[in-house]
Amino acid sequence: MTTAKPRTYTAPALEKGLEILELLADVKEPLTLVQIAAKLNRSKSELYRMLAVLETKGYLAREEGSDHFYITNRLFDLGMSVPPVGTLVEAAFPIMHRLADFTHQPCHLAIGSGHRMVVIARVESPSSLGLSVRVGHSLNLFESSSGFVLMAWMEQQKREKLFQYFEANSDTFNRAELEPRLTAIREQKCLRMQSAVVAGIEGMSCPIYVGDYDHVVAGLTIPYLCGINTGVTPDETLEALKEAASEISALAQSYGGF
Repeated sequence: MTTAKPRTYTAPALEKGLEILELLADVKEPLTLVQIAAKLNRSKSELYRMLAVLETKGYLAREEGSDHFYITNRLFDLGMSVPPVGTLVEAAFPIMHRLADFTHQPCHLAIGSGHRMVVIARVESPSSLGLSVRVGHSLNLFESSSGFVLMAWMEQQKREKLFQYFEANSDTFNRAELEPRLTAIREQKCLRMQSAVVAGIEGMSCPIYVGDYDHVVAGLTIPYLCGINTGVTPDETLEALKEAASEISALAQSYGGF
């Protein structure tokens, strides 16, 4: 008896469209048709119609007065409309507002997307000072507090593939430094570290999980602005963050997961 081989299908036009979106998301800057064709090693003629369709459908737009294309928020809006993500944000918002009111610090919620973390919700500080992280902001997982937390409980095989990707594509990735940090995060159930991106900011982050820590779905993070007197110490802020993350995680369980 012969085993049937799995069918493989190709959709060249779709593949080209996805390549364009992935390229523009990766370079994070508008590009012309000529630049896109050169980076994808394709001809201008085979990409012209792809760009036109993506622009017509609202996935791409052009800088005013130029032929440089950039990605719109349409993809992000589609992702946010998926019920699990929408439910997570709905459950988290009231708790995040209470957290910000108590700590006088902003907070945000981030999930993993491939090798990056993406902010899906934020609450501003009631204080006049604070670091604002916009919804949709993304970084490589190893470049943010939220990303560290997401990686800490990631399945080992998946994390290994991620590390291999970073080693091949980033000059700043350091596996030897990261692995013990992830171990410490798992032991402490939280992260507290000086920001490598913004001076004077201490990143505090806790996991949002469903059922147990084997299913971490998001990271709740406070970019703590050092040196301002809010009446709440960094230790008190971290404890409040832990309580908020536990409360959101409990709601996640009651919703049956995200």
